[in-house]
Amino acid sequence: MRILFALLIMCSLLPLAAQAVLPGDSVYQLKSQWQDSQNQSQNIASLAGKKQIVALVYTDCITACPIIVSDMKAIQNALTPEQQAQMGFVLVSLTPARDTPKVMRHFAKKRELDKHWILLSSKDEDVRTLAMALNIQYLGLPDGEVSHSNAITVLDEQGRLQLQQVGMPGGPEALIKKVFN
Repeated sequence: MRILFALLIMCSLLPLAAQAVLPGDSVYQLKSQWQDSQNQSQNIASLAGKKQIVALVYTDCITACPIIVSDMKAIQNALTPEQQAQMGFVLVSLTPARDTPKVMRHFAKKRELDKHWILLSSKDEDVRTLAMALNIQYLGLPDGEVSHSNAITVLDEQGRLQLQQVGMPGGPEALIKKVFN
């Protein structure tokens, strides 16, 4: 009976232990809930365990966002299969009211984003909090457009900012070298 009781206590503490492992500067410390393109709810900490390339975009953008997504796809295409297994690609919506799971699924299909990609949306305040944690600035404009930082952010396996840059000076290989060395 004592063994069963001890096992129950240990199992109930596992989520707390996993959370405690995250460093204080991890964006995975945020307590926000997100909805993915498959209409599944998840905590931002669910991204822990592999490096993530993250960008804040919106699906109906016709200027900077397509370039950001193309740059991220170029990075993915330059990765070896082994590197791709260690990397995730995350697009976070800057217009969560418009970027529903259905809209995000259509966007992913149109842009040919594969299983390595996660498209997330949340409440405006959660998007703002994540943007601040990643040092991304944005402002909704009266015409529905969003003026925003055009940064690609790389998070390490524990959700700490490893690298952030605008564009791809030196091509995708230069970024990959920085991330995997």
